[in-house]
Amino acid sequence: SGDVEAWRLFDGRFRGVVVAAGVRLGLSEPDAEEAAQETLVQAVRDYQAGRYDRTKGRLSSWIVAIAHHRITDAKRSRRRVHEIDPEVLSEHGPEEDEVAEAFELAMERRIFEEAWTRLQAEGGSDPRTLQAFELTAMRGVPAKEAAAQTGLSVEQVYVAKNRVANRLRNMVEEIDRVFRDGW
Repeated sequence: SGDVEAWRLFDGRFRGVVVAAGVRLGLSEPDAEEAAQETLVQAVRDYQAGRYDRTKGRLSSWIVAIAHHRITDAKRSRRRVHEIDPEVLSEHGPEEDEVAEAFELAMERRIFEEAWTRLQAEGGSDPRTLQAFELTAMRGVPAKEAAAQTGLSVEQVYVAKNRVANRLRNMVEEIDRVFRDGW
């Protein structure tokens, strides 16, 4: 409870993911933020009480289950407060698999962003190589246009894209394991 660094890491890994899942499932940004806060606080409390068992599943799956309840509660509360038509907003909230899917999409994005940030920060790559990858792989710019923008040949753009993709893939796998398993 007094470990500020552990909280910062935990919060950094999961808050944005839960917020994005909540928004994707129809919560407003403030409601999603509140659901995320409640999810993280409950997860910490339950973890400290010994309710998380690594042998029963990944940390991220456990957090999805908690987030499912908090997002459902937020949707029910929103329905009561705003008197939304029950036909428009289900009484039961989103199904667990809907929450899991929204969480998974948000988690994949968060992991990729973390890997991309680390790759850019670690250096060792010609900035033009990273720019070529970003242009072609992330923005869908044709190789010929990326070559013109970076000063590389078209062939060099393809090589750069492949090399960065391989490094990024390895980073994503490592970060994925850490984020989902909690170590």
